[in-house]
Amino acid sequence: MHKIELTVHEFMAVMGALDEARGGAAPTGDGLYDEWYMQWKALDERLEKLGPMDRADMLFDGKVSINAIAENHFRELIEAVKAQVALHKSLIEAGDEDGDPDDLEIWENRLADLTAIHDSTDWLDQD
Repeated sequence: MHKIELTVHEFMAVMGALDEARGGAAPTGDGLYDEWYMQWKALDERLEKLGPMDRADMLFDGKVSINAIAENHFRELIEAVKAQVALHKSLIEAGDEDGDPDDLEIWENRLADLTAIHDSTDWLDQD
């Protein structure tokens, strides 16, 4: 099985977008948001306690490792990353000051990596 690694920033962005889409509703089901909610909140609390430099270091140098993921959650993760790609493309196309080609490239690379892992035959634990 492949281990999936996201930067802390990627993890927080995915969860923040999922939270926003749910209107901040508490976990109620078996989706990706529900599965990762407690880890997201704990990580958010840790980040809030850090100074600006340590926070930036953790966001971009820190990793979140996912050792096991259900098929439906993996598909949700890929869709969430696709949404980040679309968001960053739209920011660039609109000339928004937050539009950054480097950010878009990071999300496109993450999408390619996740898609390749998902399309492989050995990402699931085959026990």
